Amino acid sequence: MTPEFGYCFRPDPRRSDSSGTLHLWVGHYGAVRFVPTSYDIRPDEWDHDTGSLVIPGDSSGRRRKLIECAKSMTRNLRLVDNIIRDLEASRKRYTADDVANTFTKEVAGSHMLGVYTAILAGELAYSGQTRAAAAYYTATRRLVAFNGGYDIHMGEITPGMMRDFQQSLIAERVIQSTVSFYMRALRAIYNKAVAEGIIPVRTNYPFDEVYTQVVVAPVSKTRIAIEV
Repeated sequence: MTPEFGYCFRPDPRRSDSSGTLHLWVGHYGAVRFVPTSYDIRPDEWDHDTGSLVIPGDSSGRRRKLIECAKSMTRNLRLVDNIIRDLEASRKRYTADDVANTFTKEVAGSHMLGVYTAILAGELAYSGQTRAAAAYYTATRRLVAFNGGYDIHMGEITPGMMRDFQQSLIAERVIQSTVSFYMRALRAIYNKAVAEGIIPVRTNYPFDEVYTQVVVAPVSKTRIAIEV
C-alpha cells in the first residue's frame, strides 16, 4: 500500500480574515500525519478541490510570492516522494509518522546543495585546499544553473537529474573531461553529505550512470573557466 500525500489549508481562528497556513499531509494505513509549513496564505488563494494554490494573473508582489511558494511546495513534494521510494525499497513496514518525521528531519537542517557546498568549500580553503574548494563551487554553480537558478535539496539529487544534467552539458558541447570534472566534484559533495548523516544512504545512487572517469589528457584551467 503506497502512502498518499499532499497539502491542505488550515485557517487560523485567531485571524479575522480567515487566513492561515498550509500543512503537508501524509496518509498511510488509515493514519494521517500533518506537518505545518511556513506558507501563509488567504482562503481565496487556495483551491480545495485541486489542493493547489490560486495564483492571480496580475503582476503584484503577492503573485510573485505565491509563485515562489508553489515552487517550494513542488520541491517538498518531490522530497516526500523520494523518502517514500527509499522506505519502499527497504521492504520494511513503515507508517505515516516515519515519512513525516524523515521529511521534517531532512528539511530542518542545512540540506541545500549551495549552502552545504559553501560550508565545505570554506573548510577546504581554510585548510589550504583551494583548488578543491574552487572545484566544488564551480560544479555546484553549474548544476544550480541547470536547475533554473534555484538551489537544490540534496535529497532531490537523483540518477535522473544527473543524467539530464550530463545530457545538457553534452548538448552544449562541453568536453568530456569537463563533464567528468563536474560529476566527480558533485559526487564528492554528495558522498560527504551522506557520510555526515545530512542525507540518508539511498538505494539509487545518483552517480552510477554518469561519466566520472578521470581523463588522462590534461585540462587547462582556462578551458574550464570558459565553460563554467
